Amino acid sequence: MLHLPTVISLSFILNVLIGLFFLSVHNFKKQTSFLLFGLACITFAFAELLACLKLVIDAPFITHYLADIFILLSPLLIIIGLNKYKHSKALNLKPLYCLLGLTGVALLPIYSDPAGQMLTSLIISVLYLYSAYIIKQMNFVATLQKKALIVCFSIHSILMLIQTTLLAISIFSINSPNYIEPLQLILSSHLILATCSALILPYLLASNTEHTLSSLANTDTLSQLLNRRGFFTKSKEALSDPKNIYKHVSVILLDIDFFKRVNDQFGHEAGDHAIKWISHFIKEQFLNVGISARIGGEEFAILLPDYTLSAAKSDAELLRKNISTQAFYHENQHIKLSVSAGVSNAINGNATIKELLAYADKRLYLAKETGRDKVVTFDEKNLLTKS
Repeated sequence: MLHLPTVISLSFILNVLIGLFFLSVHNFKKQTSFLLFGLACITFAFAELLACLKLVIDAPFITHYLADIFILLSPLLIIIGLNKYKHSKALNLKPLYCLLGLTGVALLPIYSDPAGQMLTSLIISVLYLYSAYIIKQMNFVATLQKKALIVCFSIHSILMLIQTTLLAISIFSINSPNYIEPLQLILSSHLILATCSALILPYLLASNTEHTLSSLANTDTLSQLLNRRGFFTKSKEALSDPKNIYKHVSVILLDIDFFKRVNDQFGHEAGDHAIKWISHFIKEQFLNVGISARIGGEEFAILLPDYTLSAAKSDAELLRKNISTQAFYHENQHIKLSVSAGVSNAINGNATIKELLAYADKRLYLAKETGRDKVVTFDEKNLLTKS
């Protein structure tokens, strides 16, 4: 049997510390969800403290009623915090507030009886099951921790339901067995699971925050493709993957033809719209097969691991054709858009990303110098002028 006073002491200390951590994060980030998570942990610790006071004072209203209210408030705050974290818009939380209020009223005449504990256990079971459901619906980078938190909340809900059942048997059965030991075991498990959940939650949120910041640092806000920094980072990761070693790797470098003319004639808003329009074609064609980025003003790069030169050229030609044959409009004005592209290729390990970009850039320059709206895969200008 777990030593209950030790479990309570450790749970109290850890929940206070985690709660203070969340409050300090809220003080820095000013995000309401972190305030609610912090209050949930401290509320749970305060409920433990109130329940323990029955060892020194005979005041059931404090040690039973208020303890039950605070123990119910903790998962309610978690649910509200998760909803605030998930949604930016205002939410209708009136049902949760009504639930707490009705429970508070229902507990008043029975808080000192086992029936009060039974009602509290039943509602806690529902709240933790709903918390598990919310976590399941949310997207988190740390999938293992997400599953662990769902398991913690689900087991927590099941244990509270078992406790409700045992208390109901003891209330309604004349010759019911003694359930003191199972109830103590459930109480210890309840405290451990609540504390484990409080330990997992910060990691889950921190992983998502770090991922979001990394995405912002590596993403071009206009095109929603990678930026130059993100392109080099992701490309190095892809080429260091063992499955891509000693295989062909290709780079497509493309540039919007006469982009300055678009800006000068139609305005910079039209130029921004054109960049978004071109980006749409790149994402549509290369989303699952390459690493695409806007690496300059009107310049885009696409890394294609395990692509031969001919395969990369074929895809670049398809992209060029799709762009040149589709009509682009800005404020009801038709603007003719086309792209020029240079393609380079090497065996992975024989050339760096920068070298591949340099080769592609040389061929892109030849494409623009010899007429634009074409794809070039070699370096001999005379071959282009003859064709």
